[in-house]
Amino acid sequence: MADKSKNEDAYLVFDGTTMKTYVSGEETNYLKMYPSASSQSGIASSGSSWSGTGFALKNGYIATNYHVVENANNISVYGVKGNSTIKYSASVIATDKVNDLALIQIKDNQFNGFGEIPYRVKTTTSNVGENVFVLGYPLITTMGNEIKLTTGVISSKTGFMGDVSLYQISAPIQPGNSGGPLFDNQGNLIGIVNAKHRGTENVGYAIKASYLNNLIESVTNSSILPNNNLVSAMNLTNKVKSLEKFVFMIICNG
Repeated sequence: MADKSKNEDAYLVFDGTTMKTYVSGEETNYLKMYPSASSQSGIASSGSSWSGTGFALKNGYIATNYHVVENANNISVYGVKGNSTIKYSASVIATDKVNDLALIQIKDNQFNGFGEIPYRVKTTTSNVGENVFVLGYPLITTMGNEIKLTTGVISSKTGFMGDVSLYQISAPIQPGNSGGPLFDNQGNLIGIVNAKHRGTENVGYAIKASYLNNLIESVTNSSILPNNNLVSAMNLTNKVKSLEKFVFMIICNG
């Protein structure tokens, strides 16, 4: 659940075409849709595949959510340098299950780097009311493989049940946004999207970037956090054009 706790009162029924979920007495119905993925993307879709979002750090490292890569036997990264047709293999380097963070690294002979990363990771806490935006790959089976932008504000400096590791944000997020970057109005990366509040409109959560910094410091001596903001003077449209080349679709197979 959003508060990182287990919910024992949950089950589902799936008959191959429709699925019903029951969580705390609330019933939700789903209908399986075809085709399940774009054949042009080169991404295979199966019952053991799922997707999320990640973003570039230095030296081939990528940050994402723990729940995106949990139980994955194979991790593929798409969208490096804006190219959605080339697949790169990645491996998990470190995880923080409590704060839902993971650090993966591309380990692929065809990989030659991300290029100069145009954002700075800001580890100090941002304020309520600041404008923010999210980039990611939500619901790719129905919304397609093109990167999506949503905008909003920081609604609170704490998350679900007062969790101090999270921001509450009003930018709409969906499954598949998990692991994606949260940027402030200047284009600084301030958080990692990880959850939405079920049963509410436009209430989402993002892990503060300081917790990502803690994970990185626990596994590597050199700083891999990008620290040069090249987009602060741009309007939003041009910010997105520059930043989207460093935000990736992550496909996992279990």
